[in-house]
Parts: sequence; C-alpha cells; structure tokens
Amino acid sequence: MVDTLQSHAVHARPPRPWLAALLSFVFPGLGQAYASRWRPAVLFAVPVLLLAALTIAVVSGIAGDLGNSLLSTGFLTAVLLLNGALLFWRAAAIAHAGLTPRRELAGSRRRSALMAVGALLIATVAMHAWVGVVVAHLEGSLAQIFDGTDPDDEPGTIPSPDDGSEPGEDQDPDEPISTPEYRWDGDERINILLLGTDAAPGREAVLTDVILVISVDPVDETAVMISVPRDTGFVPLPNERMYIGGLYPGKVNEMPARASGNPALWCPDRPDSPTACGLRTIEASVGLYLGIEIHHYARVDMAGFAGLIDALGGIELCLPGRLVDPEFDGSLDNEGDRGPLILPRGCHEYSGIDALAYARSRKGWIEMPDGERVPQSDFARSDRQQRLLLAVRQELAQADTIFELPAILGAIGRTVSTDFARDQAGDLSSLLPLITGPDIDRLVLGYPEYVDLPVDPDTNYLLLPKRDAIRDEMARIFAPDALRGWYLGTTAATPGAEAEAETPTP
Repeated sequence: MVDTLQSHAVHARPPRPWLAALLSFVFPGLGQAYASRWRPAVLFAVPVLLLAALTIAVVSGIAGDLGNSLLSTGFLTAVLLLNGALLFWRAAAIAHAGLTPRRELAGSRRRSALMAVGALLIATVAMHAWVGVVVAHLEGSLAQIFDGTDPDDEPGTIPSPDDGSEPGEDQDPDEPISTPEYRWDGDERINILLLGTDAAPGREAVLTDVILVISVDPVDETAVMISVPRDTGFVPLPNERMYIGGLYPGKVNEMPARASGNPALWCPDRPDSPTACGLRTIEASVGLYLGIEIHHYARVDMAGFAGLIDALGGIELCLPGRLVDPEFDGSLDNEGDRGPLILPRGCHEYSGIDALAYARSRKGWIEMPDGERVPQSDFARSDRQQRLLLAVRQELAQADTIFELPAILGAIGRTVSTDFARDQAGDLSSLLPLITGPDIDRLVLGYPEYVDLPVDPDTNYLLLPKRDAIRDEMARIFAPDALRGWYLGTTAATPGAEAEAETPTP
C-alpha cells in the first residue's frame, strides 16, 4: 500500500519547468510534450517537421548538383532567413515550455524556471547568431573569390623589355587572344594557374611573383604542382605577332601588368578590362609554355595570405638548416637594408609575417648542420613557396576551426579571387581532397634542368628556357599526345607557319 502511494506521488509530481525548457531548446515542442500540453506541442513541432521534410525534398531534387547548389547565393540566403525564423521559433518554444502555466510557478520554482529560460535563450541567440555569421561570411567570401577580376585594380607602369622592342600593331581584332568559354565537366583533367601578387617597396606596379600551375586528374586521383620562376624570359605569346618570333622579350612576371597597361593592343576583345586582359594574357602564355591548356586562374594576394595564416593560428614550416639572408627587406625583390633575415633550422610554428619571409627570401644561404652554406636563389624560393602552400592546405584540412571559421572565411575572401564560375563552386571544392592529399607531385622549372642562366645578368636578368627539356618533362607528366600549342604542342601551327607542327618525340 505504501509503495503504491509513493508511486502515485512520483507520477503526480508536476513537470520541471527547467527540463521542459531544455527539451524545447533541443527541439521545439518537445518540452510541451514532456509537460503533457499536447496542443502547443503539436503547434511548435509541426512547422519544424515540415521544414525538415521540405529540406530533404529539396536536397533530393538537387542531388545531381548538390555541391554547387549548396554554395549558391539563393541557397545561402534561404539558410540565413530560415536561421532567423528558427531563432524566434525556438526562443518562443523555450519561453512557453519553461514559464507556463504560471500558476504552477511560485517561489523557488519560478526563480529556477526564469534562470533556465534566460540561460537557454542566451544559448539560442548565440548558436543561431554564430550560424548566421558563418553563412554570411561564407556568402561574402564566395562573392569575392568568384568575382573574377577586381575592377578597382589600376595597372602600374611597366617599362618596355630591356631590348627596347615594342609589340607590333598588326593584330587582327577579329582574333582576340582570349575568349574563355570553358566549363569543367568534373571528370577531365583540369589545369589552374595560381598567381601570387605582391607590391614590394619602391614598385610602381603590383607584379606577379608566384606563377604556379596546379593540374588535377580526378579520374586517376593525381595532382601535380608546377612552378615557373618569375624571371623566366622569352615565354610564348598567345598572339605570336606581338613580338618577333612570338616570344615575350621580358620577364614572365611583368607580362600581366604590361598587358593591363595597353588592353586595346593586347586584348582587342576586352579593351576596357585592363585587369582581365593581364590575367588572360599570362594564363594563355603559361599554357603555351607548358604545352597545356590553362582552364582557370586563381589570384592570391601575398600580403593577405599572411592574414589567412594568422587566422589559422600559424602554420608549421621546416628548414634543413638556418636560413640567413643579409639583404632581406621584407619584399620579394630583397633590395634593402632591413636585414638580415634569420630563420631557424628545423620545424617551427610561423606567423603570417614570418611565413611570408620564408616564402619571399631568395638571397643569402642556408647554413647546414655540418657548416656547409647552400646558396639560395629564385628556384629555392619557388620550392619554399610550394611548401608554404602545402602547409596551409594541411592546416586547413586538419585544424579544429569551428570558432575561427568566420575569420578564416573572411581572410580567404580578401586573399583569393578566381575566374571559376560561382555556380561550379561545389565542383571546385571536390578537387580539394586531391590538392590537399599527401601524394601531390611538385616540380620547379628551374636551373639547370629547365632553364639556363642569363649571359649578362647585370644587364638583363632573363632565364633562358630549355625548350626540349621542358617538352620532355611535360610529355612525361601529361603524355605526349596531350601537349598542345605552337610552343610545345603537337597539333598547333608554329608562329608564322600554316603547317601543323610534327609530334615531338619525348
């Protein structure tokens, strides 16, 4: 009899308001159901269930293009609106579950209910606000990244090549040098030109100092990273009539700014788009230099890259010995008196500024443990630039970035831009596992294998390409029948000739 009365007393105990509020925080209406208030439970739960069902239906309907759709402006805007609606709906459910009916709340029970509801409302606002901030930053970053070119960029003045030659005036305006109409199908090999730009002290223009091609084969699941040293000279031009022999008689890194300075001549199809002209010109020229088609470019502001590294909390970089650069001034030119730059041997955490110094220095030496001094050069710097990119992608892949995500997204948006279509953002993200994988191949087209040093470096420091060696290496990477373009390719006509070039033997 006593046990029966105790059991009845337990079941007759009124529901705890704090627990009802907590349950409605987990899922609107659940707290009302716990308190046996079925009508409000249904009213709060049904809209959320319908929204969940609608979301499943929409996702199922776009399953074939899910990644691209989830990153579209329309979808992210809908997420922001629904997130705001869910915030108010969840808050109402929490308050209703924890504070009604009032006649059951008196004394300590009322105080505990108010404290629980207040804490849960703060948690609700914080949770939904964080989601809103992340989605807003994601949309803003995507809008900046996929904007293509920056209309505010003003090209600087780049002097004519040191040999005094000027581009010809006999271009045919009916044959523009670049009209990209490519759209990746997700299966074929894709080649992306990565350009790192920096404004060094004393420069009149922002030059391209990192020139790197990332080629990904999604079928074979392989990727390769190829660096073209910035001082490489005599690279092929997409319009071979621009200069004698179809070769640019200056440094490849000067080409974008030079084309931007006279878009009517270099890009008759886009005379009012100087920045786009410069980017398209180097994109096509590097493609000819490697014998492949460059499908898209991505431009990285090296100064902004430091902010991304800091947002990640730093990255780990390694050196086989102590790096000493007596002439380092923080710029990519290393022409100043702020040095020396000294970076320690071994693996260490680098801040954004220190990581840029690691990637910028191209003079001095690395002092090995046995005392040997290994001279540094532009080729060694290209290798360190590749290592820096790999370290950043590793940090992005491994870091616990849940709370740093807004800052990281903002830094990426301020640092990176591309001509990849926004509606293919999901396709581009599908390449990241291959690019961030441990098996990516790396190649620097440097001395002595692929270029010769200039004959008179004090007069004109231009690296001289070894065309046969470059062709053989590209044929090894891409297969001989995959090469194209008059400079290295197998099907296009050579400059000024009508006949097709013969297939080279690798």
